[in-house]
This record gives sequence, structure tokens and C-alpha cells, in this order.
Amino acid sequence: MGRSRRLNKAVSAAREYDPYTSEWLKHEFETYALLREELPIARVESRGRPERGDTGGSWLLTRYDDACSILSHTETYSSQASSYPERPWIPQAIDPPAHTAYRRILNKWFTPDAMTAMEPHLEQYAGELLDRMLEKDEFDFVADFADPFPTVIFCELFGFPLEDYAQLMDWKNTLMHSSDGHSRGRALALAKAEELGIERDADGGIPQDGLMQVFGSTGASIYAYFGELLEKRRKEPQHDMISQLVVSQYEGERPLTQEELLDTLFLMFMAGLDTVASALGLIVKGFAEQPEKRREFIELMDDPRRLMLAVEELVRYHSIVLLPRRVTRAVEFEGVRFHTEDQVNCPTMAANRDPEQFENPDELIFDRVPNRHMGFGHGPHRCLGLHLARRELRIALVLLHRRLPDYEVHPDRKPELFGGMKGASSLWLRKA
Repeated sequence: MGRSRRLNKAVSAAREYDPYTSEWLKHEFETYALLREELPIARVESRGRPERGDTGGSWLLTRYDDACSILSHTETYSSQASSYPERPWIPQAIDPPAHTAYRRILNKWFTPDAMTAMEPHLEQYAGELLDRMLEKDEFDFVADFADPFPTVIFCELFGFPLEDYAQLMDWKNTLMHSSDGHSRGRALALAKAEELGIERDADGGIPQDGLMQVFGSTGASIYAYFGELLEKRRKEPQHDMISQLVVSQYEGERPLTQEELLDTLFLMFMAGLDTVASALGLIVKGFAEQPEKRREFIELMDDPRRLMLAVEELVRYHSIVLLPRRVTRAVEFEGVRFHTEDQVNCPTMAANRDPEQFENPDELIFDRVPNRHMGFGHGPHRCLGLHLARRELRIALVLLHRRLPDYEVHPDRKPELFGGMKGASSLWLRKA
């Protein structure tokens, strides 16, 4: 294909960019590669998603170095880049210096030593889930393991009652997966819209103003729930993070306000109930479809150093996070003029496949060194829970493959994938 035709194709791809659809996943990496080569800083059209902050000009960056630069300069590229049900989430949607103070409160609970101390419990619970799942010859890996394993652990850690697991998951899926190919999220959003008296659009979906009402109502329910939990912990403290948050101090000077507590819990809820589950689903789907890579992983997984490198490579290869940023002032970036309130999107899926940073980026290379991937983000807002996520992924993958070295995607049940902060909402496997 000639240069002119490739450039025209890249312009069209940018115009049609919508990573929130499962359809996008069929060609995402080849499209990111085309844009990286022909249009690495691409103007993309808003896809009519104001709930995600798509209100001004929007840009898509596909080069690793460009993404690193954007994510490192919070004074110009703010992480407060979306619309929120109530207020910006703490600390993810707050920029330094306040972000630094909030992170300081939370960091001590997510240190490597603190997460290492949890490993026996992680192994015990993962084993219990596997016992139940592997009683069957065919099973939905997401429903039976990928969703409950990190989610229940997170609920225990933070102090969300386990009997509320189903409700918490429904709230999360309504907010995060109403229009990205996640069938449960769509069904929940439609049910909430009907409850609120919102009429469907011509395509049978929810109009944008209706979606905002759905998110607002769902967010209000979550905030009310958190408010009740905070009140209970004030009266009867437990050995959980909610109780510790209640007595925490901002910069050692004052207690956190009720709004700060609620916004922090909301961020923990949104991050803790989705990310590891999504990554696990994609990784195991990949292993089911690439048995030679699965066998290679099994051969190395008893070597701690090789296993560590392999987990990092799996996070790079199966990156899930988009990382939008809001431009706070007019600025020129690599010859392109960004305007105030523009949105700059830095998908980790694109940055982590940049051949300038990663040799043979589309290949899963378990001993890749160096591997400066941004699967956990980059800059001040790098994932708070990365030490927990690494352990959960390592333990889950090792225990699964010790118990079940051979499996395949169920031939009669197609995996259900979703876009945006992507993942698998259903992955039916059967023993091979």
C-alpha cells in the first residue's frame, strides 16, 4: 500500500476510533500500529460519550515516549479527565500536590511486605475456587474464578461485606460496562433506565442524557452505601482499611472529611473490582488459544525469577487501561497544538506495543529484559495496588496451571469480550 493510501487509512481509523466497543478489539493492534507509523498524534472524533469526558477536542497518542511524557507532566495534563457520578475520585483523579498527600495515606497499606503477608490467604482462596471450578469438565473461567478471586480478596481487605458481593459487582458493571460489549453491564444499565422512566433510543439503547441519569442514580446508591459503612466503622472499628481510613490524617494535620472518605472508597471500589479480573480473563483466553505459550509458561513457572519476568510480560502483552488526560492550558506537543480542555488519550495497549521500545512487540517473550511496560500506568498516578495485582496474577496462574495444564476454549461458547478498559466478561473453557 502506498504512503498516501496508508495515511488516508490512518485518518479514517482516527475518525472512527471508539475503543469502547467489542468490535474495536478485532483490529485494535493493527490499527494502533498504523496510527503509530502514519499519525502518531491523531485527532479523533468524540464518539458521543460525555460520561467519559469526551466533551472537547480529543487526541490519540500511540507512541510509548509520547505517552510517558504526557503522563509525567500532571500540571499540564490533568488526570481529572472524565465525568464523575459525584466528585473526582481520590487519589486517581486528583493531581499533585494533593495527590501526593492522599497517596501517602494509602501507600502504607499496599507495600510489597504488606502484600507478601497476604500470600498464604491468596493461595488458600484461589485453591478453594479452583476446587469448585474443576469439579466440572467445562466452566466459565470468568464467573467461576477471574471475577471472584481478586474481588472477594479486595472486599476482605477493604471491609466491604462479602454478602454484598453481587450488589457491588452489579453497581460496578452498570457504571463501567454499560456500552462496551459487556452483556451484563448493558442489561443492568437498561434495567436501571427503565426504572428511571428513560425511553430507549431508535437503536434500542440508552440516549446519552439518559446514561448520565443512570450513572448518577447508580453513583448515588454507591455513595449512600459507603456512607453507611463509614458510620458503622466509626461506631465499631474493624481490622480493615475502611476503619483505618476513618482515623487517617491528611498531611498529619486533620482527619479526612466525609467527602474525601467517600471519594477514596469510590476509587478503590472502581479499581479493585475490575482490573485484575479483566487481565486474568484475557491472559487465560490467550493461553487457551496459544497452547504452545501455555506450555512454555508451565515449564518456567517453578523458577521464581523467570516467573516474575513472565508475569510482567503478560501484563505488557495484555494491557487493558486507556489513561485519558485533560489539557489544562494551551500547549504545543511534538508539533501539534493542544487547546485547554482537550482530552489526550494514552492507551497502554498502544504504548506497550511500540517497536521503538519493545523488540518484536506483538510476540509474547517471557524473559523480556528490559521490560519498562506501562501496564500499571506511568508517572505519579501509577497503580496503587500493583504489588497486590502482581501477586494475584502470579498465584492465580501458577495454581491454575498446576491443577489444569491442558484446556481449550469451549467450541460452542464464544468468549464475550468488552472494550474500553477491556477484558472478558465470559470465558467458557473445557478440559482438553
